[in-house]
Amino acid sequence: MNGSCDAVADAAKRLSELEKKRNKAMESSRIITRRTKNMIHAIHVREDYAGIANDIRKDVDDLNNYLKDEPVIYYLGVVQDALGEYAEAFIFASVVEKKDVPSYDSLGITPQAWLMGLADSIGEIRRMILTYLLDSDLDNARYLFDRMDSIGDDVLSFDVPDAIVPVRRKQDVARSIIEKTRSDITNAVMLAQYDKK
Repeated sequence: MNGSCDAVADAAKRLSELEKKRNKAMESSRIITRRTKNMIHAIHVREDYAGIANDIRKDVDDLNNYLKDEPVIYYLGVVQDALGEYAEAFIFASVVEKKDVPSYDSLGITPQAWLMGLADSIGEIRRMILTYLLDSDLDNARYLFDRMDSIGDDVLSFDVPDAIVPVRRKQDVARSIIEKTRSDITNAVMLAQYDKK
């Protein structure tokens, strides 16, 4: 009888610890998500975002260390979504800065979160392209489109079950965004050529 009571007590203690870690992980994930949105906004309005980026990296490192022995919590949707947002922000920044796309390993996240962030970065690149087009900056718009097109090819190259990473819907969205942007770039180039006549 005592053995059974001890087992119940041990299980209750362990589950209580997991609940506390889950709550803390959810709060950390919300902070990371909020900061990545701030970083993306700063990139779009061309403000310095180095400080925000450093804060996010520290947040992610802290979260990874906190959950390194708790895969049940680490792979929760809310945590992986936040890490995907983090990947999106840093991938977007790398493209705007004309640098190589960071790997999932260099970002310290799962390949699943990285792929979701890679796919979502296409939407942010489109927004920046439209800004350049409004500024009549065709050179930067075309450069970003080339990078977007390349990233799109990479995203579409993945053929994995949704149980591994639910990227299929994002692939469809990415394909649509790229084709719309291709049309926008083409129209802008034609208009620029017409204006020169």
